[in-house]
Amino acid sequence: MAGETYALVLLSAAKWLTDLGIVWLVGVSGFRLLTRPGWPGFSRDLVGLEGRLVRYAGLALLLLVAATVARLYAQTYASFGLDEPVTGELLRVVSTQTRWGDRWVVQGAAVVLSALAWVLVMLRVGRSWLLFGAATLVVVGTTPLTGHAMGYSGGVLLPMVLQIGHLLAAGVWIGTLFVLLSVGLRSMASYGPKHGLVLAPLVDRFSPVALTAAGTLAGTGAVTALLYIDEVQQLWQTVYGRALLAKITL
Repeated sequence: MAGETYALVLLSAAKWLTDLGIVWLVGVSGFRLLTRPGWPGFSRDLVGLEGRLVRYAGLALLLLVAATVARLYAQTYASFGLDEPVTGELLRVVSTQTRWGDRWVVQGAAVVLSALAWVLVMLRVGRSWLLFGAATLVVVGTTPLTGHAMGYSGGVLLPMVLQIGHLLAAGVWIGTLFVLLSVGLRSMASYGPKHGLVLAPLVDRFSPVALTAAGTLAGTGAVTALLYIDEVQQLWQTVYGRALLAKITL
């Protein structure tokens, strides 16, 4: 029982790390879109945020890479670790000779694609932020491949769409807000009297987006819960239910 509990903790932690990395990545892309030159209210002072934004994108990618590796280890432990130690050979077997592994490889390729786009951003290649945003969408789109959506008995399309929408909404709302507060406000504080003039257009532009994303987050979460929870007691009797309660609590 202890081994099964440990496996569940590993799987849950790896998933949470993955979601956190994706939310952060979407937030970076969302904030970059808000500060895109040529948009109404854009200030040249925002150009100074580029370096900080690139570093945040790199940190989000590092977290996502670590989470991707952690998911492979957690899945391998859940499959074999209860009976024998996890070895490199077992990791290879899970990643190359199972359906889960095939899907995990696709997700890993999406992360690599995002990393390559990030390198282009660092090199200031034209339209590299657009490529980075597109790569981020690919990462989000592949996330359900190793999640509970693939095991839904009523078909995988609806739960996949809901999970993608849920993650995107979380990234657009929470991720962008985090970047706005941690990167934007910190950098703009150095502008002195111009601080409010630079910040106001961003807040005005982000507010309706945040409200829409928050509503989407709540809506997709509620519909997803209805798909998997038939009775109230399943909230504490099933793995998904306990995970849902933990998410609501947080």
